[in-house]
Amino acid sequence: MKQLFLSASFVNAKKQFTEYIKTVSQEKTVTFIPAASLVEEVTFYVDDALALFKELGFVIDILDLTVAAPEEIATTLQKNNFIYISGGNTFYLLDVLKKSGAFALILQHIADGKIYVGESAGSVIAAASIDYIAEMDDKSKAPIASSYPGLNLVPFAIVPHYQAEYFAESAETILHKYQADYALIPLKNEQVMIVDGAHTEIR
Repeated sequence: MKQLFLSASFVNAKKQFTEYIKTVSQEKTVTFIPAASLVEEVTFYVDDALALFKELGFVIDILDLTVAAPEEIATTLQKNNFIYISGGNTFYLLDVLKKSGAFALILQHIADGKIYVGESAGSVIAAASIDYIAEMDDKSKAPIASSYPGLNLVPFAIVPHYQAEYFAESAETILHKYQADYALIPLKNEQVMIVDGAHTEIR
């Protein structure tokens, strides 16, 4: 059964995540994947997320998919109960997930019951396609492709940072431009989408 915790800003969802982990797992170990942030100038949210996991008592394995060997990627994902993917550039994230082989491994682990935690780009990539996020993320940070398939974990597409100061305009543009093509779900920084099998809920 799929268990997903999709956020726009992980640290702003501290209350929801604290309550969430009480219901899903006694084993607090996380594979922490900051790949999307590696091409961004602003990365404070990575440190914020690390601090929150530490505060909540998680054992954290930071996994840099750009340098890790296939064996390390497989072993790290296997041994931890949570998989976290940070915010940043979603197109670069997709490229790194594909090139490293982590894309297929993550899908298998989620199917096997591991808990997926996404923040911003990590939530966007849960959709069937990430094309729509080009209004918010720079496609040139990754090789140009003819299509940009996401993990296809959910039948909707998260629009993060809805009404947030620096992203309000691009979020509104996405909602207007792609409303006929995607089942768009705007998420404010203080909101999360929780997926439990076929059940979805915004908190």
